[in-house]
This record gives sequence, C-alpha cells and structure tokens, in this order.
Amino acid sequence: MSRIPFSQVLKNANLDIRKEYDRLYYLFYLKKIDLYTNDQTTLLLFCHENFLSFPYRKTCISLDDFEKTCGYNFVENPWDFNLDYLVSFCEYSYNLICLIMQNSGAFRSRELNNSLWFYTKQVERVIETIGYIANTQDGITDFVPKDQAAISVAEILIDPNLSYRVIEYNHHSMKGDIKRKKDTLLALGDKLEPKREKLKQINDSLESNIFMLLNNMNLRHNNKEPGKKYKKYVAEMEDEELEQWYDDLYQMILLAFLELDQLDRKGRLEQLNENLKEK
Repeated sequence: MSRIPFSQVLKNANLDIRKEYDRLYYLFYLKKIDLYTNDQTTLLLFCHENFLSFPYRKTCISLDDFEKTCGYNFVENPWDFNLDYLVSFCEYSYNLICLIMQNSGAFRSRELNNSLWFYTKQVERVIETIGYIANTQDGITDFVPKDQAAISVAEILIDPNLSYRVIEYNHHSMKGDIKRKKDTLLALGDKLEPKREKLKQINDSLESNIFMLLNNMNLRHNNKEPGKKYKKYVAEMEDEELEQWYDDLYQMILLAFLELDQLDRKGRLEQLNENLKEK
C-alpha cells in the first residue's frame, strides 16, 4: 500500500498546521504583556531575563547562546515549514517556559502569569489536535504521536475524509459518543471489506473476529431491535461495554491494515533479496 505524509492527512482534514504555528509564534515572540511596573514584555523576553533559571542550560550563559549551541532558530516565515517544525517549536517553547517558571523565583504580574499559563495550555491544545501526546521524563516533555498505529493507518488509507477520522477516534471528545465511533468503524469496515480475502490468508482469526463484531455488535445491522438480526446479549448490553467492544474493534482494524501493509512490504523485500543475489 502507498502512503501519504501525516501532515497531508491533517491538511486534508482542514487542519492548518501553519496557522497553528503562526498563532503560537505570535503569542511567544510578539504579543505584548503588561507588567505591574506599567512596562511591557513578551514571553520571549521573560525567558531571556530568567534564562539562568533554566536547569538544562549546561554552560550556556544566555538564551541566545543556548539557541546557537543547540541549533534552535525559529522564524516567523520558515521556508521549510512542516509538521516536525511545528512539533519542535512546541517542545522548545513549552519546555523553556515550564522549566523557567518552576525554577525562577522572580515576581510575576498577574497578566504575565496568565499569559504563561495560557501559552502552555494553547500548546497542549495544538498538540492534542494534531494527534500527539505529551511524554514527560526527568522534567523534560517530548510530544509524540498518541497512537502510532493510527497515524500509520491514516497514511496508508489515502482517503482525506477517513484518514483524519482514524486519528480523531482517539480524541477525548469521542469518549462516550457511540454514534460517531460507530460511523468511523463502519467506514473502516467498508474500506477493509475488499481486502477481506487477503486478510483471511494472512490472519484468519483476525479477519473472522473483525467481521463477527461488525455484523453482530449493532454496527452493520440493528442487533438491538426484534427482528432477523436481533441479538439478546447485545440488546441488553450497557453502553459502556458496547463502547469498549467498539474500541477493541478499532484496534483490531488498525492491526488488519498494518498486516496488509506488511504483506505488500514483504513482497518488495523478497524481490530486493532476489536482486541482491544476482551476480
């Protein structure tokens, strides 16, 4: 299966990562913040003035020194902008602010405190929106894909509408929303259906379980109302248990697409191995 970059998945879902960067850049570098002295500052200036409180500065003596030493150079209009650029800026600015706030004993005005708090929350919102999650160790936060399997499948599908729904499934707003989860699972099931025989050859039990759930858990058929497809056990099931089965099915479908992708890769690897044997 061919792939599309995850950044393109987000773009197709009308999520403009460049606009998200522009917002954060403005808040960090440009937005003026009132101080109790009637002066003004910016979040960048706050970090400059309190840089010696940054615990990971090593021997750097200023923020400029640190940026040059570590190769950080974020600009307002980057010519090589991509998703990694956005995530890198989020990590840089978020860690800088959080760690300096924790270690600086400087007095801060209410306006500055509010701006610092708002900025970190804005970064967290952006990170969640693009399908990433905070991973904090030893006081340093990295932002990593929330579900790498989901992102890999989103890239495989090459379907602008469905790809982002694969990522969206993990969003907290989906919790408890059985209708939206059902719609996503039905779309994924329809996408998987033409590959069912190939999946059966690779993993017979996975294929069987996926389509058993699709056909019997009030997804493809009305299994709750009396009729030909009625299932008493499903009809009496609590919503929380039904949602858990939907979440399990979601993970199984992701695995199915990844196994199908690996089958394609296996064929290319076998051909490569034959080519390498040629004298």
